[in-house]
Amino acid sequence: MSKNNGSIKAKEFLNKYRPAGINSDTLKNILEQLGYIVAEFGSNEDSDTIISELKLRNYADNSRGFTYADSNYRIVFVNEGLSEEEKCIVLAHETGHIFCGHLSTSPVIGKDVTEEYEANEFVHKLLNPNIFTRVRRKLAKHKLLTLFCTVVVILTAVTAAVSVYEAMEQKYYGKYYVTDSGTKYHTEDCYIIKDKSNKRRLTNEDIQNGYYEPCEICIE
Repeated sequence: MSKNNGSIKAKEFLNKYRPAGINSDTLKNILEQLGYIVAEFGSNEDSDTIISELKLRNYADNSRGFTYADSNYRIVFVNEGLSEEEKCIVLAHETGHIFCGHLSTSPVIGKDVTEEYEANEFVHKLLNPNIFTRVRRKLAKHKLLTLFCTVVVILTAVTAAVSVYEAMEQKYYGKYYVTDSGTKYHTEDCYIIKDKSNKRRLTNEDIQNGYYEPCEICIE
């Protein structure tokens, strides 16, 4: 195995999943994508039963977390009493084991010193990204924020346009047209006003004033 295999695998991990940030929920979701169940142990009866059946009590009593993988189970165990930060570190460490391919030597990952070194290297790279990785994550967040703001602006503009349109429609009396020199109101395609350059829409105020009457030709 390469001396820097942990760092290399961490870089591959970041390039593949491109997480906006690393926390226990992010790592749990990715582990589930990889086919693993994340189970907290301590007072959880289901986890305790599995640990007893698989004869893993010694690991549960002496570690903050560990991974078990065989032909039937793929489980990452995490002590429920850990803080959020500690759970994140444990999940990152176990993810490192999995991503570095430490699955062939034993059902319980992490007995080999070299593998432990690589997993620790993976954690360091994952939780302490270089400046370029941090900038990329910030840009990803910025793009999401920009997209959100753009959507908000578009929705606001559409809402305002609809409100203006509705207000304008309330001003008019149907879809009829008049000219200032005439006394009748017409449909838009009525030949009497069709080619008039000074036609305008009939308003509710026009009707209330009683100045215009319906055209006998286009309005029955």
